[in-house]
Amino acid sequence: MGKRFHKNSVYVLILRSTILIMDLLGLNLILGLLLWMFNFKGSNLNHEFTIPLVHLVLSITWFIPSMYFKTYEGNLKIAYNLKNSIYQFFVHLFILITISKILQTDFFNYIIFSYYSIFSITFLPFSRYAIAFYLNKFDNIIPIRKRVTIIGSKPLITQLQGFLEAEHSGYRLLKLNIPKNEHESDYNYLVMTIAKAKENNISHIYSFINLENEAEINSIISLSENAFIRFRFIKENLNQYSKSIIINKESDIPVIGNHKNPLEELDNRIRKRLLDIIFSFLVIVFFLSWLLPILGILIRLESKGPILFKQKRTGRNNQPFICYKFRTMVLNASSDIEQAAPNDYRFTKIGKFLRQTNLDELPQFINVIKGEMSIIGPRPHMLNHTSQYEEIVASYTKRHFIKPGISGWAQINGLRGNLDKKMMEVRVQYDLEYIRNWNFWVDLDIIIRTIVLTITGDENAY
Repeated sequence: MGKRFHKNSVYVLILRSTILIMDLLGLNLILGLLLWMFNFKGSNLNHEFTIPLVHLVLSITWFIPSMYFKTYEGNLKIAYNLKNSIYQFFVHLFILITISKILQTDFFNYIIFSYYSIFSITFLPFSRYAIAFYLNKFDNIIPIRKRVTIIGSKPLITQLQGFLEAEHSGYRLLKLNIPKNEHESDYNYLVMTIAKAKENNISHIYSFINLENEAEINSIISLSENAFIRFRFIKENLNQYSKSIIINKESDIPVIGNHKNPLEELDNRIRKRLLDIIFSFLVIVFFLSWLLPILGILIRLESKGPILFKQKRTGRNNQPFICYKFRTMVLNASSDIEQAAPNDYRFTKIGKFLRQTNLDELPQFINVIKGEMSIIGPRPHMLNHTSQYEEIVASYTKRHFIKPGISGWAQINGLRGNLDKKMMEVRVQYDLEYIRNWNFWVDLDIIIRTIVLTITGDENAY
């Protein structure tokens, strides 16, 4: 089913998966209750047609027609989806009747079919309304829909609003209600809108207020990216824009917006997450499980303090998290503000070895399992360094659109450790190149190169 099933939205994936599961559970429960009410036992069946097998047949004959009618892939608007579901139900019923005739079993009879039809056709709309209602309630507590707003007014707004408000869009449309002073420039108004949207946790802005200046367009898009907001200009006349402007379509509406990266695709995020979980589990079971007590003893024998060093680092969307490492320094007051340097006086002997072999990073596989990091991605920095680099390095914040990694494209190319402004700019470009060109095989390639560097030694590690 792929993207047709989830349309790149976690909310749509949850909605459609829940409806599918509830349909299968509900139909099987209805049939099970009918069998109990009419006292059907296994002995009443054809000797090869047991009750568990009946439920299996019921599930298969429901699911296969759903692929033809696209019940769980197409429009999830209740009325439209229900129509497809009813068509699907009668095909499902016809197949069940045909099977019962071919097998000549008394299990499927017209009394069962009649009650099964009445209860099922009643259940299907009820389940859809109930699921949509409770998912919306859940979305109010833990946002699983992307928050979006529209600013400006043009003829296309009705079409766009209809798309964003649809149950299957994966968006929740919010109104910011920001008054516009008639003497205020459109550019300043959009700047203010981005700030307001950030306060309201809005992730997408669709703007019918257009800018004619290409530099201002790029500036607004850059400002929105720094706020982790996707900004879309709705354009009707596309011929006037240069080739440097990125134009695509969303819901058949031409838009100008941020550069797209592969990890915006839900399929790709799932692939990456599966690799993270499987690889991290193997590392924790086969390496960290026995290295932790050995290294822990060596660390404690050399210096007092905890085995693990815990520090707040910047994660995805600038959200801080506690990053784990094996402690490589003596306890000191500057560990959260001063980055390590070559031949740092704070290093312990075992700590220096751990850093040169990258073994100090092993506990970060726990961060990966927790979902705070990925195996491959931009390296996370201390919070004060993030604040510092945001001010002096262009596009620095864009590297936080994805989860930070234990290793990364910049690191295997020698860009690691304490870097000055110029070198940090180069590292950021490597990170952005990775984000723009990500694919599953790129991650595997970087993992292999990191392992090779760990074994052979990395002259840039300290």
